[in-house]
Amino acid sequence: MNFGGLLARAALLKEQMKKKPCKRCGLLYDPKNEATCPHCGDLDERGLEKLLEKREKEFHGNRRLGIWFIVTATVLLVLVLLIGGL
Repeated sequence: MNFGGLLARAALLKEQMKKKPCKRCGLLYDPKNEATCPHCGDLDERGLEKLLEKREKEFHGNRRLGIWFIVTATVLLVLVLLIGGL
């Protein structure tokens, strides 16, 4: 068992628990250390729209990449099973 990875994950979760989602943009920030959200605090409505649009594009790009990896892994698994069965 990889205890180093488990400890690193626990430390990351502990840090994330300190952060709260911004009501305006939805990104996490630490309200104890920052008075306003560092992502959207200095943006006007147009800048906020661009930020949210950028987040949406990144989300869809990551989703598309994940689907691509799943399809590729499935094809490789089928090929390995077919070749191994011969």
